[in-house]
Parts: sequence; C-alpha cells; structure tokens
Amino acid sequence: MADESLQDSTIDKADRGSAKAVLFKIAEVVLAVFSVGLIVDPFNSFQQIFNKPRTKLDDIAFIYITIGGFVIFNTLFAISHVLGDRIPKRTTMMFAAVGALFHVVAGSVIVHNWRKLHGDYVYVQNNAIYPSKQYMDMLISGAVFTFLDAAIFVAEVVFVFKYS
Repeated sequence: MADESLQDSTIDKADRGSAKAVLFKIAEVVLAVFSVGLIVDPFNSFQQIFNKPRTKLDDIAFIYITIGGFVIFNTLFAISHVLGDRIPKRTTMMFAAVGALFHVVAGSVIVHNWRKLHGDYVYVQNNAIYPSKQYMDMLISGAVFTFLDAAIFVAEVVFVFKYS
C-alpha cells in the first residue's frame, strides 16, 4: 500500500513537469508565429523594390527554415503530449539546445539584414530609394521575437535538466 502512494506521487510530479514543458513548446510556437508574421512583408517588399536585392536569399531561407521548422517540431511535440506520448529527456534537451542556437543565428541574420538595409540608399539609377520605416520596424521586431524564442529554448533546457 505504501509503495502505491509513492508511485502515484512520482507519476504526478512527472506529469506536472511534462505539462509545464508543453507550456514552453506552446510559448515557442506563439513567438515563432509572431516573428514570421513580422518579417514576411519586409523581406518580400525588399526583394521587389530594389533593382539589385539587398538581402540574400540564403539568409532569408535560413531564417524561414529555422523558424518554420521549429514551429512544426514544437507543434508535433505538444500534440504528442496531449495524445499521451512522452518524449525522452535527452531528445527534448537536444531539440531545445539546437533550437536556441539556430534562433540566435536566425535573429542575428535578421539584425544583420536590418542594419544592411538601414544604410544609405542613394542610387544614381533609382533617385534615392529608402526602405519603409514601417517595414524596418517590423523587421527588427521580428528579430526581437526570434531572440525571445531563443531565450525560451534556453529556459526549456534548464527546466528539463533540473526537473525531468
């Protein structure tokens, strides 16, 4: 009888810890959706406005693949938790650590492109084209959300390491 109560309490603690881990996944998905929503229009408009694109498609591809890929992973992890599956501790930590690293790189690439686009745009052939202030603000806001997402990934690594 005493063993059964101990098992129930340890199962409850594990369930509470994994339920909190799902909240990390949901927060990561929400921040990533905000980030993508903010950077889509600026990157699309910069490719159309300038005769010679100022942002590299390689940079844009890395940003979209990183953020979009982790949206898919985290959504699948959250759904699998709701369905009753448990992801092993090492796998969760590995995905969170790689997610943090990739989101820091993606945010840095966004900031790099923002700084490059924020430069002087006096072209002889275009008669002084400047990027839209609204789009520049959206781009840097997307970078902030990407860095916040990286911070959530780091917090998830710490949480899983300590409490799982």
